[in-house]
Amino acid sequence: MRRRAATVDWSEPVLRLYLVGDTHVGAEACDEKRIERLAEIIADDPAGRVVGLGDYIEAIAPTDRRFDARELAQPIAPEHLTNPFYCQALRFCRLFEPTAGRWACVISGNHETTALSRYHFDATAVVAERMGTAYHGGADEGGWLQVRMKENGKLRNTVSVYIQHGWGGGEMRSADAGKLQRLLWRKAADVVAIAHVHRPMVFPETVEYIDRAGWEQVQTRWGVVAYPMVSKHGYIARRGGNAPAAGYAVVTIERQHDGAALIGAELRAL
Repeated sequence: MRRRAATVDWSEPVLRLYLVGDTHVGAEACDEKRIERLAEIIADDPAGRVVGLGDYIEAIAPTDRRFDARELAQPIAPEHLTNPFYCQALRFCRLFEPTAGRWACVISGNHETTALSRYHFDATAVVAERMGTAYHGGADEGGWLQVRMKENGKLRNTVSVYIQHGWGGGEMRSADAGKLQRLLWRKAADVVAIAHVHRPMVFPETVEYIDRAGWEQVQTRWGVVAYPMVSKHGYIARRGGNAPAAGYAVVTIERQHDGAALIGAELRAL
């Protein structure tokens, strides 16, 4: 089934997209102080909008083989055990409350997908409603965002962003870079952004094409893996994983005088 992209109509010269994913609220490993600092940065940026890449909450039930009560966020109240996924979703929204109304779109991660398929709780819908955006994406945990850069009410340029939560996880960073590079080749997008692997990175890739006049041209596309907002999960540590780096990822879109869009992506320390 075909689907339409989420859209952002932007009339200012610069737009910054903050990529948020893998916060895992509800896990003891979730770094809530870091989340609060990021929320303040976004709230203080009038040119900032948020793109949600999934795994907002931990959503690991006692029946899950990964469940370990020692890895739950402390202190543990009774409602955290009787209605854990809803409490985690509300906690996520409270942490990001300063950014409400600034979210461009959200997709689900594998933790939200499991919560929905096994326990019939749609955490992504709760996040979307309370953050003031439309629930977007499908069962593939992916979707599209279309940024329409305007000037004096006229459309000057369109930037396409493909978002995907991500999948798998290799021992080497090169495995994650390979996944991202394949998406850059497969998707006709200016930017491809994923999460899931907890290994932040950013790099450009180029593709060649022929313009209407028959001249060979080169398009630069950006691939980004968002930062997680966690320390070291116990079940990741048991597989030999390290604590991920701390920071956040930003995609900047700048409208040029000729109407062209200058796109860049970067990782920033936090």
